[in-house]
This record gives sequence, structure tokens and C-alpha cells, in this order.
Amino acid sequence: MRRSFMHRVRSSVATSLRAVDDALAWCFRPVPGSVKNWLTVLFLGVVLFDIGLMYMYVVPSLQNHLVHQKLSDLSRSLPVVGDTIAGVSPDALGDAARVIDTRINARIIVIDLSDMQVLDDSRPGLPRNIANYPVVAAAERTGRVTIGTATIGDTLYATAAVPVVNLFAGFRGIVLVSTPLTDLQRAVQSVQRQILLAGGLALIATLFAGYLASYFIARRLKRIERGALSIASGDLSHPVLPGPPDEIGQLAVTFNMMGGRLREAFSQIEREKENVEVLLYDLAEGVIGVTAAGELAIANPAAATLLGRALPAGTPLADLLPPDVAQALVETQADSEDRTVVVEYGGRSLEASVYRVGREAEVRDIVVLRDITEQARLDAARRDFIATASHELKTPLFSLSGFMELIDEGELDAATESEFLALMRQQVDRLTDLSLSLLDLSQVDSGAVRLEADDIDLTAVTRNVIAEFRPGAESRGVSIEVAAPAELPAACDERRVGQVLRALLDNAVKFSPQGGTVAVDLAAETVAGAADDVVITITDQGPGIPADELDRVFERFFRGNDGAHQSGSGLGLSIARDMVALMGGTLTVRSRRGSGATFTVRMPRIQD
Repeated sequence: MRRSFMHRVRSSVATSLRAVDDALAWCFRPVPGSVKNWLTVLFLGVVLFDIGLMYMYVVPSLQNHLVHQKLSDLSRSLPVVGDTIAGVSPDALGDAARVIDTRINARIIVIDLSDMQVLDDSRPGLPRNIANYPVVAAAERTGRVTIGTATIGDTLYATAAVPVVNLFAGFRGIVLVSTPLTDLQRAVQSVQRQILLAGGLALIATLFAGYLASYFIARRLKRIERGALSIASGDLSHPVLPGPPDEIGQLAVTFNMMGGRLREAFSQIEREKENVEVLLYDLAEGVIGVTAAGELAIANPAAATLLGRALPAGTPLADLLPPDVAQALVETQADSEDRTVVVEYGGRSLEASVYRVGREAEVRDIVVLRDITEQARLDAARRDFIATASHELKTPLFSLSGFMELIDEGELDAATESEFLALMRQQVDRLTDLSLSLLDLSQVDSGAVRLEADDIDLTAVTRNVIAEFRPGAESRGVSIEVAAPAELPAACDERRVGQVLRALLDNAVKFSPQGGTVAVDLAAETVAGAADDVVITITDQGPGIPADELDRVFERFFRGNDGAHQSGSGLGLSIARDMVALMGGTLTVRSRRGSGATFTVRMPRIQD
């Protein structure tokens, strides 16, 4: 019976707690992932657990204590009950039961053990089902005084069964003593209400305090979250406000330190990226990064220009590179040895170097492409020049050596010796011209040419140079005609102007046919209404210059592909163009096959 009462108490507490929890859950409806709401629910849960724990500890303990005290009081009066009932006559049982009831405030029921019938009851108007009192059966079974509780309806009773033997009445029986514990139940219920009321107030206070605490904690965490989102979006310029120096404050300080280091790291990466871009994208050499699978990972613009095609990432290099370069790449991937090959591709001479990357990365091999077309052309031109210079030097030297041997023998007459000396002088002049050309070329390359601007008459200078060439031209049947003003003052380097005119006239006379004419025009032109330019035009009636050679006539060592006109070193026109450029002017050519060539010198009359 006592356990039934405690079960009802626990059920009532559990129902109350569930009602409070459901009400709070409905009011706040925590959002998953919200720290503020989860902390609030956590605080409420802890308080509810504490209230339930306190309730389960206080109420049953109080209940047990009060029941035990009531039973103890009842047990002290039992000897009087047993002695009184055992010593009265049958007619006096009812009076004795009522007297005892009055003295101890308990219901007295006298039961005959022979047939378990009630002989007398101090409160006959109340229900008296003996089966509701477990102590009766226990006393009958043991023959001893038994004390306990019984629950009848909603009321808890303190009960006792006292075995008695009445010699006067001649019966053996049990005296059942029963007293209701209504006051005890009301006291326990009052305590229960007080605990629940205090718990409710505690829940409200905890709810308010917990909500405020979780709000401030969540707000500080929210600041850190916004900082993290800012960093995730690439903005590292907004630090998080640390707040109080607790764990969250320390987290904010650490977060700001992380942000600062990330800013430094990103700045360093950005600087390195810019340096790489400068090195990679501004290089004249083409650079191609190759993956371990032999596919293109990255390429700079120069590589696309040299290969003459787009270079999309992920394309197999075998489809992009010339076969020799692709084979070199395959071999380097196989044995990690660097290789360099030279190929002709797209009208260019390309040098391709394949390197193995020394560390683990997406790019495992690097192909560097260099345009060596000009270098190859210059190498070829130098080889041609060396061959030409050797030939040009060998011929006059052999001639001089032969003439000197003949003269040294002393068997020549005076006329023959004089003729040999004249021929030797020509060979020496030829060697001198070649040596001077090489000297001028080296001075131009080293920047050692110095201009001396003097006030000169360009007309006079031009006529003097023509006078030098006229005898040789007439011997070839070529005439030189001049169209120039009487005087054309200018401030320029007389020696260098004469050198340019000699190179152009020598070229014109050399390529003019017998009976042809070389026309020299000299004029001044106004530029932008202020300064004057000097324009010198030299036109021959030679075979002209093929269109495919027109852009190369001023290249060093170039002497044309026409075998009939490949005499000379191929330096005269190149040196002339360089000299005109040093004087601030230009040297251009117009020609058409079979219609001669026209060389035009344009330079300022007053040089800086």
C-alpha cells in the first residue's frame, strides 16, 4: 500500500515535469544549430533535473519519516489495547473498544479467529472489509503483533493487528487498530506544492538568466562566426572584438592572430604570385608545365605564340609539341635526364629544353621553348661572312705574294714591274676597305662611333664623293647624273655622310649595266612647317632586288642569292643604315625586279 502511494507521488511529479518541459519547448522552440537556444534548453534541463532530484529525495523521505513516527506512536499504545480487550466480558467488548478509540483516536475492530467474523467495531458506520488490512493476515499467520499501513480508497491508514485471548468470553481473536493518516498526507502534499512552486520560480529565474547568458555567449560566438565568414569570403581586414578575457575572449584573440597570419601568408602568396607572373608571362621564352600524365598544366603566352596555337590545359603534349620535342619529353619522364633539342617549326628555329621537376607537385616536367631563328640566321651569316672574308682576304694576299715573288726575282722589265705594282696597290686598297668595314662594324656594335657635327655644304660633299666614283663608273660605261641645289648648308658629320654616300654609290655603280645611269638627287624638305630634312636619293638601272630579298638588303653579311652579284663582304649597306640612324635619319629602299633600285636617305639638317 505504501508503495502504491509513492508510485502515485512519482507519477504526479513526472507529469508536472513533463508539462513544464512541454510548455518551455513550445515557448522557445529551439532552432537546431542555435547555440543560444541550446544553451537555454541545457540550463532548463539542468534545473528541471535538480528540481526532480530534490523532489524525489525530499517527498519520499518526509513521507517515510512521518509514517514511521505515526506507527511508532501507535505501537506504544498496543499493549494497553491487547490487555483491555483480553480482560473484559463479552458484553463489555463494544464499550471497551469505544473507550480505547477515544483514548488513542483510532478505530478498534475485534475479530474472532475461528471464523474471521467481526465481534465488535468502535466505528460501526465505516467499511470494514478485513481483506483491506494486510496486517490481519500477517498476525494470524505469525501469532505476533503486526504493524503496517493500508490504503483504502485514496486514504492511507496506519494499522496494527494484536492477537488476544479472552478467557472470559472464551475466544481467541485479533484486535485491529486503524487510524487514518489524512493529516500526514495533507502535510506531504503541502510540501510537494511548495517544492513545485519553488521549482517553478527557479525555472522562471533560470530561464531568464540562462537566456541572457546564452544570448551574450551566442552574440560573442556570432562575432567570431562573422569573422570566419569574412575570412572565407577573402576579406581579412576586420578583426573580431575579443570582449572579456575568458575562454571565448581567448578564442577571439587566437582567431585574430590566425587572421593576421593568414593576411601575412596571403600577402606573401600574392607577392610570389606576382613575381611568378612577371617571370612567367613577361618572358620571351615559352614555358610549358607538364603533369605526370603528360598533359599540359600551364603555359605562358610566349609558348602559345611560338607554337602558333592555343594551349588549353589538360591537352596531351603529344598533340601540341613537335614530334622531336614530344619524344624528348617522353624520354625525360622515363629517366629524369634533362634534354635539349632544336627543331624547325612554323618557319622558326626553336630550341626546346625539357627539365624534370625535383619535388612532388602537379607540374612534373617543364618545357622551355626559345626562338633561336635570329641566332641561327646570324650564325649562318657569320659562317658565310667568315667564308667570304677568308676568300676576300685570300685572293689579294695570294696576288700580293705572287707579285712580290716575281718582282723579287728581278727578271721583270720596268713596264711590267710598274703594272705589277699598280695591281698590288689595288689589292692593298681592297684589304684596306675590308679592314675598315670590319672596324666600322665593331664600332657600331660597341657604341664607340662619335659624331662631329660641323657646318658643311652637302651639295659640295655629294659632288666630291661622286667625283671619286666617276672614273670607275665611266670605265664600266655607267654615267652618274646629279640634281642638287647650288648650296645646301647643314650641320652634320661630313665624314659619316661621305661614308654613307660612298656605300650607296658603290652599290649603284656595281649593279648598273653598261650604258646605264645612276641618278643622284639632293633636296631639302620642310617638316611640320619648322625644321628641314635633307633627302638624298640614289637610283640605279640595275636588275633590281627580288621581293623576297627586299627586307634583307640591310642585314649584315647578306649579299643576295643572285650568284652574279655576290661580290663584296655584304657589310656596306648595313653599315650605311647604322650610320644614318646614328645621325637621326633613316635609309630605305624601293625596288622591283628588272627596274633597278632606289635608296633614300632622310636625315635632319641640324643634328642634336
